Amino acid sequence: MQRLSEIPPERGAMLQSSVIWLRAHLLRRWHAERRATLPLDVIEPVQVVAGLAAAVLLLIWSLPLIVRTLAP
Repeated sequence: MQRLSEIPPERGAMLQSSVIWLRAHLLRRWHAERRATLPLDVIEPVQVVAGLAAAVLLLIWSLPLIVRTLAP
């Protein structure tokens, strides 16, 4: 609502109540969407690090087999 109050009236005319309601509804919806996607935004870097760690562990685990296979 604070952002809505900062919007200047267009050409000095008062905004209709339906426009004010629509803007408030959109702000409420955007806030709810941000709040709902916050856990996904937080966990995404954790997933990347976990995937890289798993790849490194698999490489280390399979390294002896790779060396034996490539050795004459």
